[in-house]
Amino acid sequence: MSTYPNESEMARRIGENEARFRDANEKIEDAALRLQPDMNTLPFVCECGRPDCFAPLRLTVAEYELARQSATFFVCLPGHQLIGKDLGREVDIRDRFVIVEKLGSAGAVAEARDPRQQEAEKTG
Repeated sequence: MSTYPNESEMARRIGENEARFRDANEKIEDAALRLQPDMNTLPFVCECGRPDCFAPLRLTVAEYELARQSATFFVCLPGHQLIGKDLGREVDIRDRFVIVEKLGSAGAVAEARDPRQQEAEKTG
């Protein structure tokens, strides 16, 4: 039996988990660029929606920025992507990472929790 009352609630929770990891990665990128701007790759955290996943993901800044093109995009290790009808779809598949677009309730959470949009609204 599922611990979620419905699929929409499950998607919302997955979106919350992914947004939490994205927030951590934004801080990693900011700190790394300030402290060591010449690093080839940075140690990010897999942004899959699994609450127990803390898998490291080494990306260049350019690769990470591919996942920041949209508030609904997340970057994860291959095989970690949580996709399906009204949950998400793969938008870019690479050897070392996959970019997933969140849809439905998960997408709504992703947009509401986008740190870059929140920052733009503060300064804007």
